[in-house]
Amino acid sequence: MQIGQDSILTSSMMRNLTNTDKLVKRMQDKQIDRKSGLYEVCVDFEAIFIKQMLNVMRKTVHKNGLLDGGFAEEIFEDMLYDEYSQKMARNAQFGLANILYNQLSK
Repeated sequence: MQIGQDSILTSSMMRNLTNTDKLVKRMQDKQIDRKSGLYEVCVDFEAIFIKQMLNVMRKTVHKNGLLDGGFAEEIFEDMLYDEYSQKMARNAQFGLANILYNQLSK
């Protein structure tokens, strides 16, 4: 009985993978106008999302008293992470901007 359940699960998983592949193919087939204002806004939103993610990650790093730069370091790091998030949104392939563009351009 276990073998039958595994084969049902496997066929169900294969169907889901096939449907996912079809969805990804449809999304890739749709042309994205990377010069449009909508796409720029989507990239900006992705940058904000990445910045929030980086801020949460930065809070997990424990600083000891010797290397703590104080308030000036916090300001510098915040500006640095702003730039990191902008560059990551423009260059990295997170895909959030593409997904947003595809949804909003319908």
